[in-house]
Amino acid sequence: MLPNADVAFDRFHVMKNYCMFMKKVRAKAFKNCSHEEKTILKGTLFLLLKNAIKLNDKQSNRLDDLLESNKTLCIIYMLKEQLQAIWDEPCYKTMVAELEARSRLAKSTRILSLSNIADAPLERKVGIFNYAKYKLTNARVEAENVSIGLLRRRA
Repeated sequence: MLPNADVAFDRFHVMKNYCMFMKKVRAKAFKNCSHEEKTILKGTLFLLLKNAIKLNDKQSNRLDDLLESNKTLCIIYMLKEQLQAIWDEPCYKTMVAELEARSRLAKSTRILSLSNIADAPLERKVGIFNYAKYKLTNARVEAENVSIGLLRRRA
């Protein structure tokens, strides 16, 4: 339809995919751990998914305990924070370098499921890098879609 249009991926959609991956890894860890470890893991999903700056002291301490006790979740959480920080990079070149470095780091962990998802942002790198150029999101369109959906349900 628009042959000269550039596709830009915003933070929300890329992070949504990564957070779904984190949920699966945590669920697998919960299934395979001892009763003692389950008490540490129980109720931590939203601590892993929530932005670090939005955690209160109690939540932050609980997250720290979780990350100390589970190396895999710790690595995946740190890579999530790095992926989120990529959108705050001021210029295109820095964003490119950070995304490629993050992908190399994810592959070097030798966590099989992480190696598989490490390339996902790189496969969409043009769209992610276009965000760096234009700083556009589709948040307004998404908000309108939610409003339309609410109106439909009420009607």
